[in-house]
Amino acid sequence: MKLVRYRFKKKKEIFYGEFKDGRIYKIFGDVYKDNFLSSKKGFKKRDIVIMPPCIPSKIIALAINYEGATGQTSKMLEPLVFLKSPNSIVLGNKKIKIPFKSNTWGESELGFVVKKDIKRKINIKEAKKYIFGFLPVNDLSCDNIENRDHHLARSKSADGFCPLGNYIDTSFDYKNKKIKAFHNRILLREGNTNQMLWKPEKILSWLSSWMTLNVGDLVITGTPSRIRKKMFLKKNDSFTVKIEGFPDLVSSFHE
Repeated sequence: MKLVRYRFKKKKEIFYGEFKDGRIYKIFGDVYKDNFLSSKKGFKKRDIVIMPPCIPSKIIALAINYEGATGQTSKMLEPLVFLKSPNSIVLGNKKIKIPFKSNTWGESELGFVVKKDIKRKINIKEAKKYIFGFLPVNDLSCDNIENRDHHLARSKSADGFCPLGNYIDTSFDYKNKKIKAFHNRILLREGNTNQMLWKPEKILSWLSSWMTLNVGDLVITGTPSRIRKKMFLKKNDSFTVKIEGFPDLVSSFHE
């Protein structure tokens, strides 16, 4: 099922809907608890305003999680994890402001949404039932100042630094999917989700051993290796996240 959040034009109330055959079907009930029904009458996307598909309490992100990724070593005992702030979430079709003069770049990533609160360590086998669904994500980042780590808040959590796809796909199978990144039309990154070092179930199991996770939290699983030198975003550039099975997530930029 493809789930969207939306509101009607000139109204503030937000709903969940099922996106099917080019139409939106309003959902009644709690989508996270599987006790909901979809309306039989659908309406067109032009009649509504699409909203970001999730409202996480936190965004948890992995770095160097693909084979061959820069900085990866065989001695890594656990993944490199950092946080992005929820204010960074924006739909991919919104024009994004580059807030700093620092070099800024995009990263193509597969994200997943947590389905239930997790307040204890879960094992890998049971982790699947805690994954609500998947969506494409652009982990926008920029250089920090004074040689500070670019995984800190300034580099990761500016407004608009986490563009998301329009919907969460609750039926998506993440295995063996091509994932690419394009700066304008230039291919920058290319890989396959099978190259992940830490798969979603393992990520969630490990996180649960030391962190409370809340329903709706977003986890992003890292970007594949670059196939050419890093390129930096500037005014009027575009960045495209292409994940097999999803529409392209395209972001454009201004200063």
